[in-house]
Amino acid sequence: MFRKGVSALIINQENEFLLVNLESFEDKYFAIPGGGVEQGETLEDAVYREINEELGIKKKHLRFIGQSNIPVRFKFKVIKMNRDGKNYEGSERNFFGFRFICDEKMIIPNPEEVRSYKWIAYDELKNYLLFDNQLQETSEKIKEIFPDLL
Repeated sequence: MFRKGVSALIINQENEFLLVNLESFEDKYFAIPGGGVEQGETLEDAVYREINEELGIKKKHLRFIGQSNIPVRFKFKVIKMNRDGKNYEGSERNFFGFRFICDEKMIIPNPEEVRSYKWIAYDELKNYLLFDNQLQETSEKIKEIFPDLL
């Protein structure tokens, strides 16, 4: 069973991508903001909730660009995630694209979840998205959602 999740590809006016270094990561590892979908929640509701929970970014601070047609699936190396009494063998991530349309001072990372955040140019993502297949899968979704960007 795969746990449903969402990922938010957020770009600023310089077309840089917003990445987060989560408290549960080593300093060198970054990810696209996002998380799991809660019971009874739509994918859209989940992505806005996760962005707000992690970074304090509200829906009004974003302009929706698009959503990926096919989610990214990945298997955990060890089946250990247990939510609502269920063990999950992996995650199924649905990607959404947004443009950040507000002042950066509106970004307030949740210190319980996010150690830091960075805006990174597309060509530099390779230095931050270091998990297995993370760069390749994220790049595919960027090309799908932001085809005119690259």
